[in-house]
Amino acid sequence: MLIRNNRFFVELSYPSLALIASIVLLNINTGYLLCFVAVLVHEIGHLLAMKLCGFSPNGIKISLFNIEIIETSRHYIDFKADIMITAAGPLVGIATYLIALPICTAFAYVNLLIGLFNLLPAASLDGGQLLYLFLSKHFSGEKSAKIVDIVTLVASFPLLLVGILVLLNSYYNFSLLFLSLYLILSIFIRKDKYL
Repeated sequence: MLIRNNRFFVELSYPSLALIASIVLLNINTGYLLCFVAVLVHEIGHLLAMKLCGFSPNGIKISLFNIEIIETSRHYIDFKADIMITAAGPLVGIATYLIALPICTAFAYVNLLIGLFNLLPAASLDGGQLLYLFLSKHFSGEKSAKIVDIVTLVASFPLLLVGILVLLNSYYNFSLLFLSLYLILSIFIRKDKYL
């Protein structure tokens, strides 16, 4: 599904639309819906920071496992603006936690977890992007990318082990295991991870 005006588009994949509709219509665990809204809040943080820095994003793509902001002029952003844009998502999530805590505890904690999780130094997360930006001030882009990939592997293995333990103890909760595998696979799958 594609929604477009003159300057901005929102593209929502059919599987993600079907998942959202199923959660709402079948009244499945509202935790999924809270997570989806918290991820949107996170991305809105990036969008607001882009606007504050004078950049206009072209659009946003929402798929089952990824929300991607399309912004073609970002290659021309200076270092400080890039740091601000990258850090804005997690910071808005943490700020939302503080604001929502007295109102809706579940939503507050989901925002906090997503904000903190995105600060992990992993290639496909904002923390990995921030690490890359700081490293690229001192090393070449290729060397910085290799360092972030190694840090991603090192950071993912404890998550993988804890994910296996959680799965063995709960017999059904594979979410942390899935996330750690995603982080490891993102090193090999995403070609434009540091753009």
